[in-house]
Amino acid sequence: MKNAFVSLFIAVAVAMIGVGIIAPILPLYAKAFSATGVSIGLVIAAFSLSRSLLGPFLGRLSDRIGRKRMLVAGLAGYAVVSVLYAVAANLWQLGLFRLFQGAASVMVTPIAQAYIGDITPPGKEGRYMNLFYSAMFLGMAFGPLLGGSLSAVWSYQAAFYGMGVLSLIALILVTKAVPADHIQKQQQHRNNSNTIVPLRDVLKNDGVKMICVYVATRGFWRQGFNTFYPLFAVMTAGLGEASVGLVLSVYMLGGGLLQIPFGFLADRFPRLPQIIIGSTLAPLLLLAIPFTHQLWLVTVIMFGIGALSALSRASVLAIRTELGRTHGMGTLAGLQGAAFAAGQMIGPPTSGLIADAVGLPAIFPFGTAIGLIGSGFVVMWLRRWQRSEATTAR
Repeated sequence: MKNAFVSLFIAVAVAMIGVGIIAPILPLYAKAFSATGVSIGLVIAAFSLSRSLLGPFLGRLSDRIGRKRMLVAGLAGYAVVSVLYAVAANLWQLGLFRLFQGAASVMVTPIAQAYIGDITPPGKEGRYMNLFYSAMFLGMAFGPLLGGSLSAVWSYQAAFYGMGVLSLIALILVTKAVPADHIQKQQQHRNNSNTIVPLRDVLKNDGVKMICVYVATRGFWRQGFNTFYPLFAVMTAGLGEASVGLVLSVYMLGGGLLQIPFGFLADRFPRLPQIIIGSTLAPLLLLAIPFTHQLWLVTVIMFGIGALSALSRASVLAIRTELGRTHGMGTLAGLQGAAFAAGQMIGPPTSGLIADAVGLPAIFPFGTAIGLIGSGFVVMWLRRWQRSEATTAR
């Protein structure tokens, strides 16, 4: 188990660095094809579209056939897409390749999370899953820095090939070091045809509803912030591009560094208060952004948002791992990824409408409102789930 965990930890961190490499240069690369703002937005959104559509189904498939073969397919897809990006001849091809990358990503991060859930001992859901999540966040934090450097020193194509090389490294590591699990999955399915809970029953569970609304509303306001804060910072706060990159990266760093200790807290103390504190205070801090023009203060606020997000996310992930033992690890990981992608897809255009109608500063209190509404539903469904679990245990 330890070797599988360490191998997946390293492989996903490497893969996320590879994905993060292209984050700062993809809009610029699309602009080279004379893309309009709407076209660039559609290219970026194609990734989330395929994730939201395919997530529940591919996650559910991994519950039937096992995880490793899907991980291998997804990492191979990353490597192929990196080459396709580099040779794209027009904008529609770039959008199509972005759609393919989203499909490949559904077979990597959610499936790897499901694998970790399979090997997590009862009572240690918080520490194991959040240690794994820290690899994702740290990879996404350092990837853009590497991608910007590669494109500045060589070219956009160099960044794409860098993604391909890192994807191949992760693929080799998973192939060689992660044990196969599909034989056991197939045997388990033959022995008990009822091991896969019907999807309609999964979606009726209040704990599952809580997880989906939590990640969907967070994806909404976080992606809205990521899309429009750079414009606000440059046009209103007078910050430069490098400063904007620092502000966006420090959130990932805060989440990555604190995800591990908060995972231990999720196993040792009641999870409801941690979820309430993190999911409420993180969006509330957005209210300070329009009034904060000093780089150091914005950085502190963003680190605080990352830390509070990690606090609530740690307990949500622990609950998802517990539910996965009865409702399917892959199914729940896929649903979570689909809900998050849907929020990411809807957030930027909706925030853009607010910005056009009222002004850029309005998107921050709008994000706060969406976050607080989501927190209200999260608390409601979490309490219902806890009551039903307590009743069942009697």
